[in-house]
Amino acid sequence: MGLVRWIFFKRKHLAYTAFGDSMYYQAVDSLRAQGIGYDTVLKVNANVHGTEGHIGSSHMREAMTNTAQYDLYVEKKDQHLAQQALNG
Repeated sequence: MGLVRWIFFKRKHLAYTAFGDSMYYQAVDSLRAQGIGYDTVLKVNANVHGTEGHIGSSHMREAMTNTAQYDLYVEKKDQHLAQQALNG
């Protein structure tokens, strides 16, 4: 974990990890519906098979969209509410 992430997220709890935009937007909609604030850390796998040398191509953008990892953090006081919203 980087220093900047540690400073800003040390009072946060990792509530959910989504893979791909679809999972991310579903989770965000659930949290927003309950009024739960969140922060997101995006991790992109640049080693997507079959996309070497295709930077900027639609194939590369599609592969990155489908393999992006989103970590959703909530405040520790909202941890239980977030789990209910995401699993309910």
